[in-house]
Amino acid sequence: MPTDPNIALGSSLAARLRDAAALTPQKPFCTFLSRGKDEAITYGELYDRSCAYARFLSGHGVAPGAVVLIILRHSPHLFYSFFGAVLAGAIPSFMPFPTPKQRGDLYWSDHETLFARIEPALIVTYKENRDTALAALPHLRVPIVVEEETALVTPDSREYPGLHAEYDSVACLQHSSGTTGLKKGVMLTHRAIDLQVGAYAESIGLDSNDRVASWLPLYHDMGFITSFLMVVLRGLHVVALDPFEWVMRPGLLLDSIEKYRATLTWLPNFAFAHLANATKPGARWDLSSMRAFISCSEPCKPRAFERFLSRFRDCGVTEQMLAISYAMAENVFGVTQTKLGGAPRTVRGVLSCGEPLPGVRVAVARGENFAENGTVGEIAVTSPFLFSGYYGLADATRSKLRDGWYATGDLGFVDGGELFVTGRLDDMLIVNGRNYYAHDIEEAVSELPGCIPGRAVAITVEDPATGAEGLVVIAEHEDAAEPAMTAVGIKASLLERFGLAVHAVVVLPAGRLVKTTSGKIGRNKNKELYLAGDFAGAETNV
Repeated sequence: MPTDPNIALGSSLAARLRDAAALTPQKPFCTFLSRGKDEAITYGELYDRSCAYARFLSGHGVAPGAVVLIILRHSPHLFYSFFGAVLAGAIPSFMPFPTPKQRGDLYWSDHETLFARIEPALIVTYKENRDTALAALPHLRVPIVVEEETALVTPDSREYPGLHAEYDSVACLQHSSGTTGLKKGVMLTHRAIDLQVGAYAESIGLDSNDRVASWLPLYHDMGFITSFLMVVLRGLHVVALDPFEWVMRPGLLLDSIEKYRATLTWLPNFAFAHLANATKPGARWDLSSMRAFISCSEPCKPRAFERFLSRFRDCGVTEQMLAISYAMAENVFGVTQTKLGGAPRTVRGVLSCGEPLPGVRVAVARGENFAENGTVGEIAVTSPFLFSGYYGLADATRSKLRDGWYATGDLGFVDGGELFVTGRLDDMLIVNGRNYYAHDIEEAVSELPGCIPGRAVAITVEDPATGAEGLVVIAEHEDAAEPAMTAVGIKASLLERFGLAVHAVVVLPAGRLVKTTSGKIGRNKNKELYLAGDFAGAETNV
């Protein structure tokens, strides 16, 4: 239930924020952490600064229904600019900013295509990125403003258009990204977000005493919903860390949980292993306040949970605190959720993702027909909060939305009313007539000595000599590792574990593989680079 019964459901996101600020102006919305400093933001301050942004955007000609792209580093302006756009009646969308770990040429070429499709009315970013964008995209005809310019704007109490937005109108775009393809703008209505938050809150027993700790970026649906919009719509308190600071110092999340007595956090599978492996041995935290560490965003592996539990059992973590959610931007966020307070089941070596949220139906399809329980097939979803389509992509929308069902492209099976996700259709590799999941191969490689965890990609390419598809593994090696020996170890391990004869192994220095903005390996892009010879000169082939 909402924190206060006077906060009306069925109204726009902007109206919900206004009501929360009016009822509890001094209540903490966010403790914002950056570079060792804590900044407290109340609901009243969130609304005031959002109003300043709304006035600023309107003054720059942003009309209701126009798209505003937000490309900001870790900053409270992320929150203000989003709700400022919503108040102005515009359609905001968080986008990732370029980082040194990304290929700059690929980032800008991809985003030039994306900007042309979206035709935004305005881009909010930081000064360095504005200068870079103008240089990289000389033909871009979009106003670009920087966050500092809004600091001089005084909020006023005018009736902004977004306060009276239709419940079924598009509130924002969530740009989903995966291992293949250019990001697509998922259109989410006020109704869809509101109903999703209500159903997900019910599934985890959310109440006003919960406090979220998060390092997740807001341009990914997991952080966007669990650590921002759900917090605002339920009147909660979030402790927000810089994602890049967390990667370098993963213990920061545990520091925050202990200091602020957080109860919930959401993590992708790799983060469980990263926390277990990268925190200082012997270091201890009091994590007993936690109700759940919820794994989401990528296939959840039993081994990651085992490592995490083994490392932090002395800190108060129990098996009952580990939970899993299957989620996607096209359903706003959650599709299924395991019950909190009970460890997820394992069937056929796969962890359960739990039962569907209230109002959600999940089916597994085999060809044109739904499969029986236990049969692996493509997962399809229907719900009251399914997305309205992909922005500017009518054909892509029709190909994925059929008779009110969304074809996810994920593979899985149902057992005992619970969903078990096994992989993706586009992750399936066929080698010598047998099917393999690319992420299973990549996980096995990541565990080998000399390989950097999470920095491996498995692809198939045609063998000119035979015409058959051969397996190619591309992996990054640790600085101290010998590339040739690392390659030999990869080939031997995959032969022993999967019976796979590898066509080629390519071992690269750290930072060469291309990843998506959500941190996943860009499988198609790396395959293109491999075939184009982009990895030549730094590779070790076996």
